[in-house]
Amino acid sequence: MSPFSSARFLPLAVALLGAAALGACSSITESNTTLSNYGAITITGKNAAASRAAATINAVFFQGLSATAPNSALQQGDQCAYALIDSTTGGATGSLKAGESLALTFAGKSVVMPYSTALLRYEPALGTALTYTAGDTATVSVPGLSGSFPAASISVKLAEPIIPGPLVFPATGLPLDVTWNATNDVTAAIILSVRYGATATATAQNEQIYCALKDDGAYQVPASALGAFLASPSALRSVSLVRWRTKELRPDASSLVHIVSTVDTIIRFP
Repeated sequence: MSPFSSARFLPLAVALLGAAALGACSSITESNTTLSNYGAITITGKNAAASRAAATINAVFFQGLSATAPNSALQQGDQCAYALIDSTTGGATGSLKAGESLALTFAGKSVVMPYSTALLRYEPALGTALTYTAGDTATVSVPGLSGSFPAASISVKLAEPIIPGPLVFPATGLPLDVTWNATNDVTAAIILSVRYGATATATAQNEQIYCALKDDGAYQVPASALGAFLASPSALRSVSLVRWRTKELRPDASSLVHIVSTVDTIIRFP
């Protein structure tokens, strides 16, 4: 893929839905302003052994006047921007119940997701192993609760384990080539984060080149964008790749259920 000029480093709007810690540019989100009940189901995977992924899952239900939902199928172009790194952590919480528990079919196995009154969300019992391989799916069935949230069932093809190619630190004036195992699937997309310390005296990663990409297996960060990255202390340089896939469902005229599956890996420079 040919590099682009620094003039094409355009601002990206970060979209979050519930616990989906997934940044998305404005062209890959959909704003729903006529709904009032929302369900956000988040499946977060990490690369595991034997080309598998290990995941956690939770679901929250809440009310609102509008919500912005990331849509992976809309990310069929490439966009990048400079952004600060947000180190804030925290779990998702909801405000509605949709039944006493959700039924999860994950990679062919049945799992119960009870409601936690302490955390205000649904999730499997602590220690439940959720592993999968490419091609597996997850289905979440919501029993619904009268006066709160309607019954629904939604499925998503799980984001395939992401395998990065060799990473070579670029010399001054050369681009940074990043490769991975492409799906070439228009329902999937990639988030690339090139992380570093913003100055030569930085002591923590605090800035990134943040890219929303199509899942075609290769991207070239232009040399013109790498000034601060090259000046960063070497121990603070890394690359993160995230594959993500979404689905959404409207069980009635005033409700939306959104599910996102992500899998990520972090690469250090040799």
